[in-house]
Amino acid sequence: MDPKQPARLPKIVGAIAAGLAGLSCATVFAQTTAAPAAPAAGAQGVPPGMTQIEPPKDPLVERREARKRASDEYKAKKKAAKGEYKEEVGEAKQERKVENKAADSTARQEMAAPKQ
Repeated sequence: MDPKQPARLPKIVGAIAAGLAGLSCATVFAQTTAAPAAPAAGAQGVPPGMTQIEPPKDPLVERREARKRASDEYKAKKKAAKGEYKEEVGEAKQERKVENKAADSTARQEMAAPKQ
């Protein structure tokens, strides 16, 4: 830095912020206790006497999970509706087949009947 030029405030603030961020990370790592490498076979979750604190979720992660749940729910409803529709169409086809067979048989009887 040239001593004749004035120092720029954003550069100084950025350097100070970076230094403080580095110090805060170092203190966080220094304060954490080491977790056991492998939990005991019968132990589940957190050892007694310690509380597990979950970090807050990122809003983008929450939105992604909410969209995934909504998408899955929509797909399930769509699949159920499609199944009902296919059943109704199948029933309608069966009814039409029965009606066509009945109409065909009456038409054959009329054609086979002797005309006077």
